[in-house]
Amino acid sequence: MSERPSFRARATLLALVAPLVIAACVTQGVRSSGLHRWWAGLGPVLPHENFPADCSLCHVGDDWETLRDDFAFDHEKETGVALEGAHANARCLRCHNDRGPVRVFAAKGCAGCHEDVHQGALGSTCTRCHQESTWQPVGMIEMHSRTRFPLTGAHAHTACHRCHPGGWVGTFQPVDNECVTCHRDDLQRATNPPHINLGLVDRCDRCHMPTRWDQVSVR
Repeated sequence: MSERPSFRARATLLALVAPLVIAACVTQGVRSSGLHRWWAGLGPVLPHENFPADCSLCHVGDDWETLRDDFAFDHEKETGVALEGAHANARCLRCHNDRGPVRVFAAKGCAGCHEDVHQGALGSTCTRCHQESTWQPVGMIEMHSRTRFPLTGAHAHTACHRCHPGGWVGTFQPVDNECVTCHRDDLQRATNPPHINLGLVDRCDRCHMPTRWDQVSVR
């Protein structure tokens, strides 16, 4: 049976191994940061071979990571691609970095730069719901009117995730259009009259309107 190494021996071994472990971690960290190689310490992120020799045209002399306040670049004139909406205010390095040529990512459409939180379930045409000015969706009420359940009254002001599981993270799951699916708790509390005892558990629209539950219209 071999003896356990002494404390001094273990300390010596740790001193020899620690630099190798640290080096491995740093190397792995740099390798895994391929999408964010513009942070300090990793060098230039864009080929500058074809740039003007006068660096001061773009850079502040004592800080290479800061562009001049009066720096201007006519993106549409120089590249043929107009930057509109929020893209006009995006930092150059958000698109131009060492991930690869911009045209490779531009060919993928919006998903080339923006993560598809919908995981492909809503297709690749982001402009059906989104605009370039903001990621907040627009026209949802109108689009929902083409489904089996047009949104009217209080439903038009209800957050999507209240009905669709996964709505918080953009993975909208389909649901049926039965009132009890979302309003089961309201049905349990309906005791005047006792809805469940009277069998009033479906077709809520016979009495209720989509404005609020305590507004009843007997038909």
